[in-house]
Amino acid sequence: MTNGFKNLKAVTDFVDSRVLELDDDVRAVGWGSQESQELRFDYLIKDFNLNSKTILDVGCGLGDFLHYLKKSDIKDYQYIGLDISKNMIESCRERHQQDNVQFYQGTIFEYDFETIDVAILSGALSYKYKEATSAAKATLEKMFQLSTEGVALNFLSTTADYELEKNQHYDPAIILTWALNLSKKVSLYHDYPLYEFTIMLKK
Repeated sequence: MTNGFKNLKAVTDFVDSRVLELDDDVRAVGWGSQESQELRFDYLIKDFNLNSKTILDVGCGLGDFLHYLKKSDIKDYQYIGLDISKNMIESCRERHQQDNVQFYQGTIFEYDFETIDVAILSGALSYKYKEATSAAKATLEKMFQLSTEGVALNFLSTTADYELEKNQHYDPAIILTWALNLSKKVSLYHDYPLYEFTIMLKK
């Protein structure tokens, strides 16, 4: 694969094993709690109206964003979940069988999705491997290319008090530079009580 995804097997193996070990626990996708996961989702969508929109969830994990959409009373959406993990996608297809929901296994570079209004990514760029930074940049660019309205992503921050060896942290200033090269309509949020930040780009 290109676009910084040559060494994804280690990431895929890790995620697949988490699903087998933890099933539908939020820890299977790397989150400490449901509360922290929902806070991340709050920030991802705060600048978007998702009613009647087609949403691409990159690195969808177990499809937890679907539960959040229902809880938030968002209406008439079409949801597309994408993940590199076969186990994740199989679990999603078993759990979420609504007519307005689709799931695909692979990277964002393997599919030409049409009519994506908003693309989001939560936590999928947090696993450290050799090409993580180049993969993150390419993923941001591809998400923005596919969307008609904009994108939102979160990243672990280099301003955190500590970093686990397995985690990939990012300099907010560098991510902001990437974003501003794509759009003048950029918001970066680094003001919530987690070791990360959320960036949004609009068309």
